[in-house]
Amino acid sequence: MNKILLLFSIVFVSLNISAQKTYKHLMNDNSVNFYDVCKEAEKYFETHEKGKGSGWKGYQRWKNANEYKYYPDGIRDNIDPYFVEKAFKAFKNKASSNDKNLFGNGWNELGPYRIDSVTGQYSVGLGRVEDHYVGPTNPNKMYLGSRSGGFWKTVDGGLTWQGGSTDFLAASGVNTITVSPTNSDSILINVRNSRNGNSHGLYRSIDGGNTWNISNFNPVNIGFGGLGSSFKIYEVRYHPRVPNLIFIGTSKGVYRSDDNLSTWTLLLNGGDIEEIQFHPTDNNIIYVYDSYYWGANHDYVMRSVDQGLSYNQSSQIVANGGNRSVHLSVSNDCSNCLYFASDNGVWKSSDNGLNFTFLSNPNQGCGGFAVNDMDTTKMIYGYVDIEASTNGGQNFNQVTSWSLGNTNGSGAGHQTSFNTSTDYVHADLHPAKCVNGVFYVGTDGLFCKSSDSGVTWENLSQGIAIRENYKLGVSQSNHFRSISGSQDNGTSIKHKDTWIEFYGADGMEGLIHPLNDDWMIGSLQYGGRRRTKDGGITQSGVSPSGQSGSGNGGWEAPIAYDPNNQMRLYNFGTAIYKSENFGSSWDSIGVPSIITGTINQAAIAENNSNIIVISKGSVIEKSIDGGASFLTITNNLPGYSIEDIAFDPNNDDVIIVVYGRYQNDGQKIYMTTNGGASWTNITYNIGDMPIRSVVIDHTTASNIYIGAEIGVYTKPMNSTSWSLYNTELPNTTVEELEIVYGSNTVKVATWGRGLWEYSLVGRNDYPAIVTTKITNQPTDGTPQFGEDQFVTSTISYNNTLSNVYLEWSANTPVFGNVINMSNTIDSTWVSDTELPNQPVGTKMYFKVFAVGNNGDTTETYKFMYTVKPGCVSSGTMSYQGNVTLVNFNTINNSTGKTAPYTDYYASNSTNLTIGQSYDLTVNLNTDNGNYTYYSTAWIDWNND
Repeated sequence: MNKILLLFSIVFVSLNISAQKTYKHLMNDNSVNFYDVCKEAEKYFETHEKGKGSGWKGYQRWKNANEYKYYPDGIRDNIDPYFVEKAFKAFKNKASSNDKNLFGNGWNELGPYRIDSVTGQYSVGLGRVEDHYVGPTNPNKMYLGSRSGGFWKTVDGGLTWQGGSTDFLAASGVNTITVSPTNSDSILINVRNSRNGNSHGLYRSIDGGNTWNISNFNPVNIGFGGLGSSFKIYEVRYHPRVPNLIFIGTSKGVYRSDDNLSTWTLLLNGGDIEEIQFHPTDNNIIYVYDSYYWGANHDYVMRSVDQGLSYNQSSQIVANGGNRSVHLSVSNDCSNCLYFASDNGVWKSSDNGLNFTFLSNPNQGCGGFAVNDMDTTKMIYGYVDIEASTNGGQNFNQVTSWSLGNTNGSGAGHQTSFNTSTDYVHADLHPAKCVNGVFYVGTDGLFCKSSDSGVTWENLSQGIAIRENYKLGVSQSNHFRSISGSQDNGTSIKHKDTWIEFYGADGMEGLIHPLNDDWMIGSLQYGGRRRTKDGGITQSGVSPSGQSGSGNGGWEAPIAYDPNNQMRLYNFGTAIYKSENFGSSWDSIGVPSIITGTINQAAIAENNSNIIVISKGSVIEKSIDGGASFLTITNNLPGYSIEDIAFDPNNDDVIIVVYGRYQNDGQKIYMTTNGGASWTNITYNIGDMPIRSVVIDHTTASNIYIGAEIGVYTKPMNSTSWSLYNTELPNTTVEELEIVYGSNTVKVATWGRGLWEYSLVGRNDYPAIVTTKITNQPTDGTPQFGEDQFVTSTISYNNTLSNVYLEWSANTPVFGNVINMSNTIDSTWVSDTELPNQPVGTKMYFKVFAVGNNGDTTETYKFMYTVKPGCVSSGTMSYQGNVTLVNFNTINNSTGKTAPYTDYYASNSTNLTIGQSYDLTVNLNTDNGNYTYYSTAWIDWNND
């Protein structure tokens, strides 16, 4: 048992222990009700701006990431600190084994690892860097800690990176790193929950970060920690010159160990110790900053002159104004100097931290600060952007820009490769350090260095996969293509061999047209939508509100396409909006019956797309008329916050809802088999694991897949036992799951380790229909009447395919009409004949089937397109339905042509009259052969 001794040899000078906490501190105090924190935050922002760098977006992120855990009562202090870890450990030895020609080595990591191509993105990044280490004698050896993606290392100066060594620990966040001054392979890291920052203890590596073991400083021994506890470790530091002396800054005070964590002592009990610095030459002098209690205005530094055994308070740092966002820095160039930086400026002490003199106040907040360790005339400071001083802090000049600057997202089609040497380092500075005169910074997107005191910066992040994803959209016609949204790193599009950085802000939900993989919509917070029709090269705003930067929805506002009319989109905000043209225009079609405010979750039934389900909090409503009206189907569901909804693609009456509540309640997954009339708890052996996402595959077993705080789990619809489906998948939160029918794949968006994919249960050796296209992909004007549509698929299979064919139907997706497909070259298969030509307005449906040598049959998603009016120069053109003649001279006056109306005859052989509607058949061979008549120039199809 470790010895814990509380020492209080502290001089209290003008302290106001009862100083009121800010909303940011209340966020981290689980004794405070969640909704009381929200009240304090909302009150604060009534009198403070909400723009970039204000903290407003950070508060909204926190609210979105936490409300579901404590809804509806907001109580946070009754949580078992270990319940998620316990639930996971109960499953971790039950993982299924699965191989496939696409996924021979378990879960396949998709990245992104690099910034490849930038189009409409203005704030590109790979993920949030919390801390870093650069070898003082070997700067090519660097370690990096990410908020959600764990520990990474490079030994070649950032040319290549190695990660994954922390993937299978109980949590995925690493926010602080310390390295033994005598052995750079001996490392300590704090492993913490990526969402709330709660510590799982210090982990140690003695082989340069390749393997990790939990140290003695862990939740069991210290009595705090775990996913549900509010114990936080802010900083761990080896003393740079005293062997085995370690300091740990925590939310309970500072811990001191002089025997390399065999034992420790708690000092400054009750504080939030966020900064620790050591005198450059005097081993006895140590500086710490407590952001919690010390001083009514938090304008003091605590200093020790006995190697951290006792502490005294500095003189007041005048004009700091109680700002808690503080960073300390020292330099070998001035051993008795201590620098103090906050949102309100920079101060300097020349007497070992006793007294401070104000230097200046840069035009930024203070997310990070560092003084050059070889020249104190040079320093950097900043938050959204970085400012640099070359005169000892007397003044600062901005040296970076949070906006990339080479594109504005206007859709002009500007595409560029990402330059690794630039003035761009991404917004939101975190750790800033100087090693041998070189500045190194981590931000919300990148890890960068500057060798010229901030004039230019080099990106060192290429090769690190630490994206924090909110949402994911997949292509059903191209296995390799997806669109995903991430925190602070925007919306990104994955192509087969590259990634396109598409748009900035916080990226949210995305979708891809099932048959045209170049047509996509990405999102940003509050329901702002961005559309591309060329795979991400150009874009435009298509929000129902008409705004590209924000919409009328929730933080992660849902959007979906109609499975049976795939140009039709539904946008869910305070109301439901419908678009018949993939977002070009929108109509408000309905509002919820009970839900007030913005809709949080939504799903559309696969077979009858008039059935739409929406939810907010514990309320779930259902429409059977395409969103025009809703009735509640909450019935006997628990009163907790619904995190996701999924329809069984084989049965529209079967719906699954999941809950992420942080309680030992055994109520995480519910199912209805009667369209919501009643619900059954199917949590079974999942127990108390919070669940974030759910999908159901299209196989006859209707396997359910759930994404949890840790892991992916699965079971057949009719089974009563869940299995872990986690082989090789990091232990990060699974934010969203999507299924690609043709390749038998489940894709996963994780919080901190990017995108991953794996085979569906039991389909590891099935044929994979990787891509499917028709001759003329669906667009605003195609496929046109009279154009032959052949179907082409590429199919991956380890054995010999016994049959490949497609089934089609017109106007209703009943299928049954068969066209065989033949292998033309390599893995390419083309339909033997075209899909039959149909009249304009016909909805054509088809699926491709690939049968293996064991009868293992794969089928694609239900593809569809609508036959569009075409351009015809001769022959007979017919249309089933009413058309209205319009004045050709008015519509096509730019051609100078004249079209006599009597050239056009209706089926009853009467002359046509402008403004009248007819069932029309036109033979253009009898008309003026000197030019071509375009159908849209002289008739208005369906009065559209």
